[in-house]
Amino acid sequence: MKLFSTLKFRLLSSYVLVVLFSLAVTGFFLDRSLERRALEDLRSSMAAQARLIAAQLDPALLLKEDAARTDALVKKISRSAASRVTVIAASGKVLGDSGLPFAEVLKMGNHLDRREVKAAASSESGSVTRLSVTLREELLYLAVPVRQGGATAGFVRLAMPYRGVAAMLSEVRRGVAFSFALSALFALAVGWFVVLLFSRQFGEIVAGSKRFAAGEFDYRIPPSSSGELGKLSDTLNYMAWEIGARVRDAGLRRLELEAAFRDMSEALLVTDGAGVITMINPRARQLMGVKGFDPVGMRLSGMPAGPELSSAAIKALSSGRPVSFEFEPASAAGTTLGVSAAPILENALVRGCVLVARDITGPRKLEKLRKEFVANVSHELKTPLTAIKGNAETLLGGALDDKEHGPGFVKSIYDQSVRLENLVADLLKISYAESGKDRLEKGDVELFSLAQEAVKATAAAAGAKNVTVRNLVPAGLAAAADKDKLSQVLINLLDNAAKYNREGGEIKISAAQEPGAVKIVVEDNGPGIPAAHLPHIFERFYRVDKARSRELGGTGLGLSIVKHLVELHGGSVGVDSAEGRGSAFWFTLPAA
Repeated sequence: MKLFSTLKFRLLSSYVLVVLFSLAVTGFFLDRSLERRALEDLRSSMAAQARLIAAQLDPALLLKEDAARTDALVKKISRSAASRVTVIAASGKVLGDSGLPFAEVLKMGNHLDRREVKAAASSESGSVTRLSVTLREELLYLAVPVRQGGATAGFVRLAMPYRGVAAMLSEVRRGVAFSFALSALFALAVGWFVVLLFSRQFGEIVAGSKRFAAGEFDYRIPPSSSGELGKLSDTLNYMAWEIGARVRDAGLRRLELEAAFRDMSEALLVTDGAGVITMINPRARQLMGVKGFDPVGMRLSGMPAGPELSSAAIKALSSGRPVSFEFEPASAAGTTLGVSAAPILENALVRGCVLVARDITGPRKLEKLRKEFVANVSHELKTPLTAIKGNAETLLGGALDDKEHGPGFVKSIYDQSVRLENLVADLLKISYAESGKDRLEKGDVELFSLAQEAVKATAAAAGAKNVTVRNLVPAGLAAAADKDKLSQVLINLLDNAAKYNREGGEIKISAAQEPGAVKIVVEDNGPGIPAAHLPHIFERFYRVDKARSRELGGTGLGLSIVKHLVELHGGSVGVDSAEGRGSAFWFTLPAA
């Protein structure tokens, strides 16, 4: 049954049917034409013989209806004729017949009503095929008139058995049939060859199409012909090349998207229209507390950090509009997520939702620090400005002429302006350090001499409280550092140690070589720092004792500047302190 459904069988059977039908139709019309032509030729031959016989007859015998003499003459003449000869008088009486004895001839009926005789009476000849009553056989009759002086004296009729005609026609038909059979076999052979060739080419196209469907876009259908199948092969090969190029490009885009999806810092997940997760990246798993299970296929509301996200997804799915909000997930305390949920639309229908969650803890902390910084700067500026304004108003109110108190007001204005100047200078220093534009001019810095210079620079602050400063840095010890910035670090630390030390206290500067680094320590024996303040001591504007710090003229930025300058060198900074036991500020620098 499979054979009957193949293209090869269908083409060949169709071809065979067409060929056989064409041969049958051609054979039918050819047979009719040959039969008609054979009969016409036979009638012409019989007519010529009949006229020859009529020319040998004496019309007088026919007019006299002399049957004995006419029959004898007919039998004599018919010896050379292949047909039965009958002579009929004008009255229809049979006068002679080559196929019957004379006694039988006399018994024959009147033939004037025979169709061939009637036709011959009105024309040159008449012929008909019919069953002979006398011989009980189908014969072909042909009659011609015998005339004398324009009058019909009688008729000569020839009769030939139709089986002879049929035999002749049968012979012709056998030849035609044999020719047709050879033609049919040749046509079938040609058709079979053409079908085989066509089916082979078509089979290659089908096989190639299957390989294309299986994803083998590098395969090419062999060029087989220059006709329509060749064009089809070329078209399919070009289509495969085009699809292959697009598939490769799509694969590259897919890999790029997968890489971006996998490595992006934002959490990203996709849900269907029912809020079921269909895709989720590693960052989303991390932020949403996914551990030990695969969230794909789960409802968003079932996630550890899911209720808020589920609410956003439902809003986006129901409204068809983007939704944005911020929240702190229970699975990551202290983390702030910024979430954007956007619907996936197809023909104006919501098919799903894309949620992007970004960890905005850092930006929010920076925003908080910025606000605190602005508030601190405003407060730090306001205090000296208020003092300057108050003293100036007092002087303008008449104290300018007060020799006893006037200079004190002027001295206060000067002190507050110096405080403002120091504050602005420190703000510029820390801003420059944090901008990333600050550059180091590194060199080998000899630490003992640099520490000695810093001691001299802070001698006034130390002397104001009778603080003794001891330089214990080993001679010859060096660090790879920017000399000016390292000097600023030491001055800031020594200045802090002097200001916040007890009356008559002591400060020691020491340094020691460590693997690949140098550790420098500025130690005092002051009141120390409570443990609660140590984690914040290097923050901007942070003060342990705000009132005392402002009284001493501090800006609250000195230690923050120290931290930034040390880290700019690639070092680290810290403090060891306990309340009532002094403080030891230390930092490390790369060794020279």
